Amino acid sequence: MATPKILKKRGRKKKNPNPEEVNSSTPRGVGSENRSKFYESASARMRTVTAEERERAITAAKTYEPTNPFFRVVLRPSYLYRGCIMYLPSGFAEKYLSGISSFIKIQLGEKQWPVRCLYKAGRAKFSQGWYEFTLENNIGEGDVCVFELLSTRDFVLKVTAFRVNQYV
Repeated sequence: MATPKILKKRGRKKKNPNPEEVNSSTPRGVGSENRSKFYESASARMRTVTAEERERAITAAKTYEPTNPFFRVVLRPSYLYRGCIMYLPSGFAEKYLSGISSFIKIQLGEKQWPVRCLYKAGRAKFSQGWYEFTLENNIGEGDVCVFELLSTRDFVLKVTAFRVNQYV
């Protein structure tokens, strides 16, 4: 007679419902420390921006006219959190980024960051790498970024940031 097989459930392990019980492999407080650092950095970039401050940054960005193809983006809070994406203007995406679904480079100053650019059905968006770029460059809500296409072969976008706090 064959013995019955015991089937294991697949999927995620259940989280511990009691937060007082700490996993012995993780020192107490380590996760919460990292979490608080994340929220500090995100909240620091979430600014209370007046309409006047925003208009000054937008006006300054409009006076900047690169010679290469470009687009401007006023940064919203939703563009600045981990896991969030930033959509690119569809006209620019259709003309210059058609078919791109790979990492491109965005450059601020002399440094370049790899950012995943996904193009689908006439729309393009930045995902992986975008959050790190905004964090490292302290780009925050209300700032205006001008993205200039430097190279179509390597897909390099040069970023010029017009920061709200410069015009306060």
